[in-house]
Amino acid sequence: MEALLGALLIFALRVTDVTIGTLRLLYMVRGARTVAAGLGFLESLIWITATTQVFRHLDNLWNLFGYALGFAAGIAFGITVEGWIAAGYILVRIIHKEAPHELVRALREQKFGVTLVRGEGRDGAVWILFVVAPRRRGQVLLEAVQTLAPQAFVTIESVTQAIGGYLPRLAPAHTVRK
Repeated sequence: MEALLGALLIFALRVTDVTIGTLRLLYMVRGARTVAAGLGFLESLIWITATTQVFRHLDNLWNLFGYALGFAAGIAFGITVEGWIAAGYILVRIIHKEAPHELVRALREQKFGVTLVRGEGRDGAVWILFVVAPRRRGQVLLEAVQTLAPQAFVTIESVTQAIGGYLPRLAPAHTVRK
Protein backbone atom coordinates (compact mmCIF):
# COMPACT_ATOMS: atom_id res chain seq x y z
CA MET A 1 0.00 0.00 0.00
CA GLU A 2 2.84 2.37 0.84
CA ALA A 3 4.38 1.75 -2.60
CA LEU A 4 1.14 2.77 -4.33
CA LEU A 5 0.79 5.91 -2.19
CA GLY A 6 4.35 6.90 -3.13
CA ALA A 7 3.55 6.39 -6.81
CA LEU A 8 0.37 8.44 -6.42
CA LEU A 9 2.37 11.26 -4.81
CA ILE A 10 4.87 11.20 -7.68
CA PHE A 11 1.99 11.19 -10.19
CA ALA A 12 0.42 14.25 -8.51
CA LEU A 13 3.75 16.09 -8.37
CA ARG A 14 4.40 15.41 -12.06
CA VAL A 15 0.91 16.53 -13.10
CA THR A 16 1.51 19.74 -11.17
CA ASP A 17 5.02 20.48 -12.44
CA VAL A 18 4.25 19.66 -16.08
CA THR A 19 1.05 21.75 -15.96
CA ILE A 20 3.08 24.65 -14.58
CA GLY A 21 5.74 24.01 -17.25
CA THR A 22 3.17 24.17 -20.02
CA LEU A 23 1.86 27.49 -18.70
CA ARG A 24 5.43 28.78 -18.23
CA LEU A 25 6.24 28.04 -21.85
CA LEU A 26 3.13 29.82 -23.09
CA TYR A 27 3.83 32.91 -20.96
CA MET A 28 7.46 32.84 -22.06
CA VAL A 29 6.45 32.89 -25.74
CA ARG A 30 4.17 35.88 -25.03
CA GLY A 31 7.06 37.76 -23.42
CA ALA A 32 5.69 37.73 -19.84
CA ARG A 33 9.17 37.41 -18.31
CA THR A 34 8.25 37.78 -14.63
CA VAL A 35 5.33 35.35 -14.75
CA ALA A 36 7.41 32.81 -16.71
CA ALA A 37 10.30 33.07 -14.23
CA GLY A 38 8.02 32.59 -11.22
CA LEU A 39 6.37 29.58 -12.82
CA GLY A 40 9.81 28.19 -13.71
CA PHE A 41 10.88 28.40 -10.07
CA LEU A 42 7.80 26.48 -8.90
CA GLU A 43 8.10 23.96 -11.72
CA SER A 44 11.74 23.12 -10.93
CA LEU A 45 11.10 22.87 -7.18
CA ILE A 46 8.27 20.39 -7.69
CA TRP A 47 10.23 18.46 -10.35
CA ILE A 48 13.20 18.03 -7.99
CA THR A 49 10.86 16.72 -5.29
CA ALA A 50 9.25 14.19 -7.66
CA THR A 51 12.55 13.04 -9.13
CA THR A 52 14.08 12.61 -5.69
CA GLN A 53 11.20 10.33 -4.73
CA VAL A 54 11.75 8.18 -7.83
CA PHE A 55 15.53 7.83 -7.25
CA ARG A 56 15.08 7.00 -3.57
CA HIS A 57 12.92 4.02 -4.52
CA LEU A 58 14.26 2.75 -7.87
CA ASP A 59 13.11 -0.75 -6.97
CA ASN A 60 9.44 0.37 -7.08
CA LEU A 61 8.16 0.15 -10.66
CA TRP A 62 4.94 1.90 -9.60
CA ASN A 63 6.99 5.07 -9.05
CA LEU A 64 8.29 4.96 -12.63
CA PHE A 65 4.77 4.39 -13.92
CA GLY A 66 3.43 7.26 -11.77
CA TYR A 67 6.22 9.53 -13.03
CA ALA A 68 5.53 8.80 -16.72
CA LEU A 69 1.74 8.89 -16.38
CA GLY A 70 1.95 12.15 -14.43
CA PHE A 71 4.02 13.67 -17.22
CA ALA A 72 1.41 12.75 -19.87
CA ALA A 73 -1.52 13.86 -17.73
CA GLY A 74 0.27 17.13 -16.90
CA ILE A 75 0.60 18.00 -20.58
CA ALA A 76 -3.11 17.41 -21.20
CA PHE A 77 -4.14 19.29 -18.06
CA GLY A 78 -1.74 22.19 -18.74
CA ILE A 79 -3.23 22.74 -22.18
CA THR A 80 -6.72 22.61 -20.67
CA VAL A 81 -5.83 25.16 -17.96
CA GLU A 82 -4.24 27.47 -20.52
CA GLY A 83 -7.47 27.34 -22.54
CA TRP A 84 -9.43 28.37 -19.45
CA ILE A 85 -7.07 31.29 -18.79
CA ALA A 86 -7.09 32.31 -22.49
CA ALA A 87 -4.46 34.98 -21.93
CA GLY A 88 -3.41 37.31 -24.69
CA TYR A 89 -4.87 38.60 -27.91
CA ILE A 90 -5.77 37.17 -31.30
CA LEU A 91 -5.87 38.73 -34.75
CA VAL A 92 -8.93 37.65 -36.70
CA ARG A 93 -8.92 38.27 -40.45
CA ILE A 94 -12.31 38.02 -42.13
CA ILE A 95 -12.44 38.03 -45.93
CA HIS A 96 -15.85 38.48 -47.53
CA LYS A 97 -16.99 39.07 -51.11
CA GLU A 98 -20.02 41.17 -50.17
CA ALA A 99 -19.99 44.49 -48.33
CA PRO A 100 -20.00 43.41 -44.64
CA HIS A 101 -21.40 46.61 -43.15
CA GLU A 102 -23.93 44.78 -40.95
CA LEU A 103 -21.17 42.55 -39.59
CA VAL A 104 -18.92 45.56 -38.91
CA ARG A 105 -21.73 47.33 -37.07
CA ALA A 106 -22.56 44.23 -35.00
CA LEU A 107 -18.92 43.65 -34.04
CA ARG A 108 -18.44 47.28 -33.04
CA GLU A 109 -21.63 47.15 -30.95
CA GLN A 110 -20.03 44.19 -29.12
CA LYS A 111 -16.99 46.40 -28.40
CA PHE A 112 -14.66 44.87 -30.99
CA GLY A 113 -12.38 47.23 -32.89
CA VAL A 114 -12.76 46.55 -36.61
CA THR A 115 -10.67 47.85 -39.51
CA LEU A 116 -12.28 47.42 -42.93
CA VAL A 117 -10.14 47.34 -46.10
CA ARG A 118 -10.90 46.67 -49.78
CA GLY A 119 -8.81 43.92 -51.32
CA GLU A 120 -8.41 41.80 -54.39
CA GLY A 121 -9.06 38.06 -54.20
CA ARG A 122 -8.80 35.29 -56.78
CA ASP A 123 -12.26 36.05 -58.16
CA GLY A 124 -12.24 39.83 -57.83
CA ALA A 125 -12.88 42.48 -55.18
CA VAL A 126 -13.24 41.44 -51.52
CA TRP A 127 -13.62 43.13 -48.15
CA ILE A 128 -11.05 42.38 -45.45
CA LEU A 129 -11.88 42.95 -41.79
CA PHE A 130 -9.08 43.02 -39.22
CA VAL A 131 -10.05 42.51 -35.58
CA VAL A 132 -7.61 42.32 -32.65
CA ALA A 133 -9.46 40.91 -29.65
CA PRO A 134 -8.81 39.25 -26.30
CA ARG A 135 -8.53 35.47 -26.80
CA ARG A 136 -11.27 34.84 -24.26
CA ARG A 137 -13.70 36.73 -26.53
CA GLY A 138 -12.69 34.85 -29.67
CA GLN A 139 -15.67 32.50 -29.64
CA VAL A 140 -18.14 35.41 -29.37
CA LEU A 141 -16.49 37.04 -32.37
CA LEU A 142 -16.58 33.81 -34.43
CA GLU A 143 -20.25 33.23 -33.63
CA ALA A 144 -21.10 36.72 -34.91
CA VAL A 145 -19.16 36.09 -38.12
CA GLN A 146 -20.78 32.69 -38.67
CA THR A 147 -24.24 34.19 -38.11
CA LEU A 148 -23.87 37.34 -40.23
CA ALA A 149 -21.33 36.22 -42.86
CA PRO A 150 -21.37 32.43 -43.04
CA GLN A 151 -19.50 32.37 -46.39
CA ALA A 152 -16.62 34.49 -45.08
CA PHE A 153 -13.08 33.12 -45.00
CA VAL A 154 -11.64 33.52 -41.48
CA THR A 155 -8.09 33.14 -40.18
CA ILE A 156 -6.92 33.54 -36.58
CA GLU A 157 -3.41 34.19 -35.25
CA SER A 158 -1.92 34.91 -31.85
CA VAL A 159 -0.75 38.46 -31.24
CA THR A 160 2.36 38.97 -29.12
CA GLN A 161 2.14 42.75 -29.02
CA ALA A 162 -0.28 45.46 -30.14
CA ILE A 163 0.48 49.17 -29.98
CA GLY A 164 -2.15 51.88 -30.38
CA GLY A 165 -5.57 51.43 -31.86
CA TYR A 166 -8.72 50.33 -30.07
CA LEU A 167 -8.29 47.58 -27.49
CA PRO A 168 -11.10 47.60 -24.93
CA ARG A 169 -10.45 46.40 -21.38
CA LEU A 170 -7.06 46.57 -19.65
CA ALA A 171 -4.16 45.96 -21.99
CA PRO A 172 -1.07 43.94 -20.94
CA ALA A 173 1.75 45.97 -19.42
CA HIS A 174 3.88 45.72 -22.60
CA THR A 175 1.12 47.20 -24.75
CA VAL A 176 0.75 50.94 -25.30
CA ARG A 177 -2.74 52.27 -25.98
CA LYS A 178 -3.77 55.61 -27.43
